[in-house]
Amino acid sequence: MELRTQLMVLGLVAVAWAGGRWVRVRPVLDAAREAERMSLGALEAKLAQHPTDVVVTRVLLRRYLDHGMPRLVVDTAHRAPGRVQQDGAVSLCQARAEEALGNVETAYGLTNAALGRCATVPEELADGAGCDVRTQTELAFENAALERMREWHISPVTDPRRASLAHELASRPVRISARVTN
Repeated sequence: MELRTQLMVLGLVAVAWAGGRWVRVRPVLDAAREAERMSLGALEAKLAQHPTDVVVTRVLLRRYLDHGMPRLVVDTAHRAPGRVQQDGAVSLCQARAEEALGNVETAYGLTNAALGRCATVPEELADGAGCDVRTQTELAFENAALERMREWHISPVTDPRRASLAHELASRPVRISARVTN
């Protein structure tokens, strides 16, 4: 009986070892990480082949913004299918580009609409809809800065110094102090 048990254990070890040699585990890269590693030209080519790929669209729009090409951001976002345009991160990039072009009202409308859509997305689906916490926070800051620019009747094109101040005020932390008055 003891010999049988030892042979069974030896057989199981052999099967596990052989299985490990036959089965290859390949690492799977997150789609966003893979897109982040792509060149600008490769991103454009991939988007041309797959226009509904929201991850590639997000990365490409951010890359355009980083390179100071807001007109390309707006044009690319306008050509995207409706489902891609509804993505929170895509809307954020488009709003930032519209702001850079001096279109404060359009940018404000984009951030308002994106915040409204993100508020209705269930938490477990938020990342896929471009409505993760970070994006919603950035949308809220952008919205607050744009609202202040609207109140002041300025844009980054007409008054870059005050537009910068609007962004600074929008992201300034709020301090609450408790004072006892007698």
